[in-house]
Amino acid sequence: MIKIKGINNNLVVVFGEGSFDDYYAFLQERFNSNKQLFGGSRVVFKGEGLQLLNQQELSQLQRLCLDNGMILNNSEILLNKKAPEKNQERDTVIYRNVRSGQKIISEGSVLVWGDVHESAEIIAAQDIIVLGKLQGIAHAGYRGNLDSVVFALELSPSQIRIANKISRSADEPVQATGPEIAFWEDDNICIKEYRSRNNTGR
Repeated sequence: MIKIKGINNNLVVVFGEGSFDDYYAFLQERFNSNKQLFGGSRVVFKGEGLQLLNQQELSQLQRLCLDNGMILNNSEILLNKKAPEKNQERDTVIYRNVRSGQKIISEGSVLVWGDVHESAEIIAAQDIIVLGKLQGIAHAGYRGNLDSVVFALELSPSQIRIANKISRSADEPVQATGPEIAFWEDDNICIKEYRSRNNTGR
């Protein structure tokens, strides 16, 4: 059903035939049996069994890994999937800090109740909202949606991307006095103090 291999400093989880419930129960049992072995490991998902999962199920398996202290290293899984219909979008809500080196991917929006640490990466098909300090890389609208935004109570990322547009942090960043929002306007990624949704120009 599932095989776990150590390859190139990654834990590669190979999914064979099975159901979501089987996958989840198997991984949960393995993680609980040796938390020290799995904690801090970089995880890659592979195998034909992934094609049997919907977006929500895949996100739950990824979340199980994150909750057990692992680092996701498998963006190719989601980036190679067919874009979902609008009513199939799934938002991701995270009730903790996103630590350095971790990567979060969502086919909807990402909401983080906490900080996003330096070298962490958030990738969302829609908006990114961080109720804390945002560092690292934030990539909103990665499927090409230029209407996506990045919002944080303290916005200080090393890089912001909206669709295929990139904006890097300034060498001497200006200290913000409150929440800020980044959005695409007039062929540029603009960053403004947040007052209402209207200041994105929509």
